[in-house]
Amino acid sequence: MITLHENETILAVVHKHWFSLLRQMVIYAIPFLLLAFLLFFASALPFGLDFEAILPFSQFLSALTLFILILVLFLAWTDYYLDMWIISNERIIDVEQEGLFSREVADIPLSHVQDVTIEITGPIQTFLRFGTIRIQTAGEREFTIDEIPELNRIKELVLAKTPSHDHFPHM
Repeated sequence: MITLHENETILAVVHKHWFSLLRQMVIYAIPFLLLAFLLFFASALPFGLDFEAILPFSQFLSALTLFILILVLFLAWTDYYLDMWIISNERIIDVEQEGLFSREVADIPLSHVQDVTIEITGPIQTFLRFGTIRIQTAGEREFTIDEIPELNRIKELVLAKTPSHDHFPHM
C-alpha cells in the first residue's frame, strides 16, 4: 500500500494505453485459436481420423487450453492494471507489478527531476497517441513507463510541479 506524505495530493494516476493490453491478449489467444482450428478440422483430414474416437480427448484438451488462456489473460490484465505511475504534488511513485505476489515501488521527489522526454515511435503509436515517457533525475535511476496515453499532458504536469523549471520556462 502506498502512503502519502502529509499535505501530499495525487495529481494523476497513469496506466499503460489499452492497446498494450489488447496486443498481449491477441498474442496469448493465437495458440488457443490454432488448437481450436485444428480440432475442428481434424475429421476432414485425408488420413481418415475418426472424430468421435478423439472427441473426449479433444474436449479435455480444449477445456485445459481454455483454462490456461483465461489464467494467462487474467495475469496480463492484473499486470496492466497494477502497473502505474502516481504523480503527486511532491513526487512521482512508480509501481511495477511483477506477477501476482511481487511488486516494486520506487519514488522520486519532483525536486530531483532534471529532464522529461517523450518518445512516440511507429504508426500505431502515432495514430493512437501513446508512447514512452522518461524522467531523468539527479544521480538516480531513470524512470520509464512505456505505452502511456496523453504524453504531453503528463510531461507538462511533471514539469509544472518541478521546482527547477519554475524559473526557466520552456521555449
